[in-house]
Amino acid sequence: MPPVEAPSRRGRSTQQQGERRTIVIRGQVAPPPAVRSAHRRPPRRAHERIAGARPDRAALWAVLMGVFLILIALMTAH
Repeated sequence: MPPVEAPSRRGRSTQQQGERRTIVIRGQVAPPPAVRSAHRRPPRRAHERIAGARPDRAALWAVLMGVFLILIALMTAH
């Protein structure tokens, strides 16, 4: 099978109506960007990804919920 070349800009006007243009993919135009591993953080370990790894955040939520419950108790008291 002979290689198919894309028609030139001038040759497009001579194409028949309804004929499809063939596009030849020739590879990457630009090289992929270089990865700088020196500036990236190391991946988080499994024990750091679980919810219990941040006890300070859990304590904050507990304190906020306690304050909220006290406010609700004061507002609903007779």
